Amino acid sequence: MWESIQSMCLHVVFILFTILIYQVFFKEREEERKKIRSKFFLFMLIILVFTMSQPVLYSETYKYDFKAVVIILSFLYGGKRVGFAAFLALLIIGFLTNQKLLILLGNYSVYCLLLLLVTRMFHRYQIRGKVLVISLFYMMIPITRGIFLELKGDDRQTYFELGSSLIVLATLIAIVYLIENMEEQLKMKQELMQAEKMNVVSQLAASVAHEIRNPMTSVRGFMQLLQKEELTKEQQLYINISIEELDRAQEIINQYLALSKPQTDQYEIIDLTSLIQQSIDVMQSYAILNSIQITQEVEPSLEIEGLKLEVQQVFINIIKNAIEAIKSDGEIGISGSKTADGFVSIQIKDNGVGMTKDQLKKLGSPYYSTKEKGTGLGLTVCHQIVKQMGGQILINSELMKGTCFTINLPAYKKKSEEYTP
Repeated sequence: MWESIQSMCLHVVFILFTILIYQVFFKEREEERKKIRSKFFLFMLIILVFTMSQPVLYSETYKYDFKAVVIILSFLYGGKRVGFAAFLALLIIGFLTNQKLLILLGNYSVYCLLLLLVTRMFHRYQIRGKVLVISLFYMMIPITRGIFLELKGDDRQTYFELGSSLIVLATLIAIVYLIENMEEQLKMKQELMQAEKMNVVSQLAASVAHEIRNPMTSVRGFMQLLQKEELTKEQQLYINISIEELDRAQEIINQYLALSKPQTDQYEIIDLTSLIQQSIDVMQSYAILNSIQITQEVEPSLEIEGLKLEVQQVFINIIKNAIEAIKSDGEIGISGSKTADGFVSIQIKDNGVGMTKDQLKKLGSPYYSTKEKGTGLGLTVCHQIVKQMGGQILINSELMKGTCFTINLPAYKKKSEEYTP
């Protein structure tokens, strides 16, 4: 028995070492990892080949390996394609290593279908919740196998099953911690880079914006005085264009100042349902001019805690972007509801031109815009406002089909709700 345990420990070392090599030297984005050609799938395949070709032999009847770990990781971190590709590889390797193919097919078919449901639940939680979910799921295997062995009266085998299952579970938990911690570090690195960019933009805004605003105000004033003079139509046209461009420059400066301005105001309780309606009313005339209909389906009495003007700025900015993405003859749908995890989720969906995946990756970065005359600061300000309130903006888009902005903000919790056990 102890020799078998030692063999399992060698498997653990191999698996952890392989995962560590992948995490250190082959960093992949989440969308890349979900492809069958990804390096993640290659490493899962290496572990699968090793563990199934070198199983731990307890007796002639019973063999143990870590293939369950590979299937679980493939579904959790690789997605459906990588998960089912790993399942197919398991069957092929099982056939080549003379394992009972029908048993493998039956057991792991059910296992894969259950993993489809578990994966959705898994990604909703933080690291501790993820460990709990996957531990409860994995324990189904040793419990069902232990019941089977007890019915056969094989007590010695039951004890080994318990010990080996604990080793496999500990390996699975260690891998989850390893992957999650590495992903957290990558996320923190990206946030740090974004924060540095924002810091540069903020410093630039603070040092330049006020100096530019004063002479621009003077120039605009003189332009308005000239409009009162007797001028030709051509001269009037030039002055009107100049004033419009000055106003556009003023708007850009205001966006710079919004980036640099520290949020020192105290939060207030905001009736989000009414605020969304107010934002729609503000943008309704602009939508009508472009033959665009705005529909809404927002739950009543949605409340958050934050800065009212800033939140309204977010809604107006995103609705304005949606109108400009449609250009004419389209529809914008706005919906809002409270989620089970204590957030208020607002969706603003349009049927405009949409965006490519490359555009989506850059969207929200300072100075990046999909519009010809855009500054790339509007969405940057929106992201900053929502992030400071503890929320997030998610964007889904498909080229020539439209874009959906999802704004998640923490719902206001009344005192009675906060202390409810």
